[in-house]
Amino acid sequence: MKKTLLALMMLSAAAAYAGEAEDRLLSVQSVYRAALHEQNSNDSKIISLQSDLESAQRRLQAAQSDIDRLKGEIQTALAQKEQQNAKLQQAGQMLDAAWNAVYGAGGSKAKQ
Repeated sequence: MKKTLLALMMLSAAAAYAGEAEDRLLSVQSVYRAALHEQNSNDSKIISLQSDLESAQRRLQAAQSDIDRLKGEIQTALAQKEQQNAKLQQAGQMLDAAWNAVYGAGGSKAKQ
């Protein structure tokens, strides 16, 4: 009887211990799943941020290309403006000379 009682007590203790171990296992599994979910969420965020960064870098490169192109166009336009100013000044001098030939310096044709 003592041996049977002792065996039952040992089985009961083992079952209780097994129940605690299973509870602990379930708890640890839950913690692991939560940590894995957080890691997956963070991985997704990193992928999204990297994609956003690459997109922003492409836009920056395109903008820099536009800036360089526009600077070149401005330089070309400024050079043309200088040429046009020189032509305009030359044409103005020719006009003054022709005017003076017809009307005299500061004069009018009627006074001649």
